[in-house]
Parts: sequence; C-alpha cells; structure tokens
Amino acid sequence: MTLSPAAGQPASASLERLKAQVLEAGLCVACGACVSLCPYLIFHDGQVAAPDACGLETGRCIDVCPQAPAPDPDQKRSGLLQALGRPQALPLGPVREVWWARALSPDLQGRVQYGGVVSTLVVLALQEGLIGEAVLTRAGQNGAPEGVRARTRQEVLAAAGSIYAAGGALSALNQALSEGADHALGLVGLPCQALAASSLAAHPRYPQARRLGLVIGLFCTLNLSARGLRGVLHKAGVGGAVTRSDFPPPPAGVLEVSTAQGTTSIPLDQVRPVVLPGCALCPDLSAELADISVGAAEGRPGWNTILVRSVQGQRLLDLARAQGLLELIEMPGESREHLSIAAANKRARAKAAWKERANG
Repeated sequence: MTLSPAAGQPASASLERLKAQVLEAGLCVACGACVSLCPYLIFHDGQVAAPDACGLETGRCIDVCPQAPAPDPDQKRSGLLQALGRPQALPLGPVREVWWARALSPDLQGRVQYGGVVSTLVVLALQEGLIGEAVLTRAGQNGAPEGVRARTRQEVLAAAGSIYAAGGALSALNQALSEGADHALGLVGLPCQALAASSLAAHPRYPQARRLGLVIGLFCTLNLSARGLRGVLHKAGVGGAVTRSDFPPPPAGVLEVSTAQGTTSIPLDQVRPVVLPGCALCPDLSAELADISVGAAEGRPGWNTILVRSVQGQRLLDLARAQGLLELIEMPGESREHLSIAAANKRARAKAAWKERANG
C-alpha cells in the first residue's frame, strides 16, 4: 500500500492541513509520528506544536498522522492490513494465538507493569538479533513521557511500566531512521502509534522506515494529557517521582499512582477531564497493526494477555517459549469473549464520535 494526499483535498501545504485538521482541532494524541520527520514540528512537555510554517504540499506529516480524517480512517486501516497480508478480523484484528502469560525472570518483580511480558519480549528480540534497538517510552522531564532508544536489557528495564500519558515516542523512531544504519528497529507503542508506524513503513517517500522490523502493541482504552495529568496529581497531593500508575479493573473506578511516599487512589471523575479528546475517535483497543499485542489479563493480577498477530510476532513468542522465559496458559473462552466485547464497544464509540464530529 502507498500513502499519498487524499483525493479531493485542497492543494494547501501539508503542515497547514495537519494544523487545521488535527492540531488546532484538538485531536492530536501526541503519538510523535510527525515529529523529527518534519523540521517544522516539535514535541515539548507532552504536546506537538508547529512554531513555523512549511509550504510543502507533499509533506509526509499529514499522511502518517493516525488522527487525520482523510483518507477515511477505516479504509486506511484495512489497506495497511492488506499490505501486511493480514485479514481485517473485527473486533480484535488479526489473531493467530491468544494466551495469558507472565515472565519467569525473578529480577522483573516490582519493575514491570503486570506480567513483564513486554520487557521480556523486547530484551529477547535484542539478544536474538531480531532488532538492533527498540524505541520505548519512559518518564522524562517533569514526568512527561518521552521516546527513548534501548539496546540493552538495563535500558529496556529502565523504561518498564505504564505512564498513561501521551509521550511522542515515534519522534525517537524517526530520529533512529534518519541515521543511516541498517539494523532492524523495534517499537513498543499504543494502538495509535502502531497505526502511525505502519503508515510510516508504507509511505512511498520514506524507504528508511522499512527498517521497522517489530511492533509490540499495548492495549489502550484512553490516554491522558501529560500537562493535565500533572495537574491532577498536584491537586491530589501526589508529590515526587511516580514509580507506578495503574487503572485497576472495574469496579475500582480509580487511577492508582505510587511514589516513594506510598500509593494514592484518584477517582476517575477527576481524571476523565484530562483524557485527550482525540482518543474518542480511536476504534482500536488492542493495537491491531502490531506484530504482537499485550495487555492486562482480566481477573488475573500479575499476568498479561498476549495476542499474536504476525509471523514476526509468532517467531518471537516461540523463542520465548523455547527458552523458558514465559509461563503461558490458554485464555479461557469467557475471557476472550469479554475482550472481544470490549473491543467491539470501543469501535462503536469511535464510529459514533466520528459521525458526531462530521455532523457537528
């Protein structure tokens, strides 16, 4: 599949269209796909900004943005899946295998979000030479997430855990792609970042992006403004560096935030106002364009759900199984059904949000 400016779009600068349709419309989810790709875009403190003008009509920024309204988002996803040779199997996307899993390495305890599967798989991909480095997300200045490039186990574990705020990690991917190396790159990202990464790799004027060799996707129901989250934490009296964040499953109804001083539970009604508005338009719960997707395991604390989607993802999981790095158990049918229902509900909400926006 090749990406190009959508038919019928005005012959205006690509950056101007991105600003009008996404940035100024309040729909940016700060995935970072346009940053470090375009010299006129920057990422700072959780936000993408365009401080200067660009007159290029064929810029790639609008083409790779996961929030651009044209081409039609559903058609874009189906076209990318077709280019990858995968079926568009709704509501979860293409799935080869489904597992519950947890890492068996004892040094991961207390350092990872749930079962440690993502960290284990990234380290394994590096050690086996499937990728030469991985683009991850970690807490940066003022706690706002940022993209980071990792080549060692220590660097991977330093970025373990979830932050639940927009981090612009794909800017680090673009930086890596600009350096002229030839090793394959890995990415751990949210559904919007998996979509954008696939768009980067499919773009006819971005051949460097073919180096993207592995995408590990993360389940996502919402993402927060980094600045807004900082305000929520301040109001809740949370001070110091956050060591862990989590949205426990229903009926908890809170965001749990841990620091050196302890854990604070913040009601969701105080968190929802800082959810990025663009997240309402995302139909993808489980990163359908990833090679392998990982999320929490329903009703099983300390475990992950794994959806294997591609040949690359299958190879990586088979290596982990052969080396005894993961404990795997088959996901019960009831839990898979619950996951499918949640995925279908997110798709329905996104469809309604797009329709409301079109009619608004």
